[in-house]
Amino acid sequence: MTVRRGRPGDRHAVESLQRLVSHPSPALLDAWPAVGTLFVSVDDRDRPVGYLLGVGTHVTELAVAPDARREGRATALLEAYRAASDDAPLTLLVHPDNDGARACYEALGFRRETRVAGAFDDDDGIRLVLDSA
Repeated sequence: MTVRRGRPGDRHAVESLQRLVSHPSPALLDAWPAVGTLFVSVDDRDRPVGYLLGVGTHVTELAVAPDARREGRATALLEAYRAASDDAPLTLLVHPDNDGARACYEALGFRRETRVAGAFDDDDGIRLVLDSA
């Protein structure tokens, strides 16, 4: 499995994957080359089947195509992002009702830190932290 930095040519595939995110940020994807970091997990033909979009040490979006799940792609994306972030603690926000995402993040080592009022429009979010390696 290959994880690499995102390229402009990956944009269409990432936009398709972004539909899997419960609260996507298309504006951040528009701005990623200037303000964020994009990693993609690619298939044998170098097509993105998963991505991680982040700013600083904050993971803003992480998604893997349903047919590419349970292959270690989310873990590999987080490891690549962590390495690019000098092994600093990573943070992310997850919607309290998104049980699948919370379970995935907790299995990857994230721990609950606090509840954040109004993180998702009018809904609260849960801030999770992945401590440094």
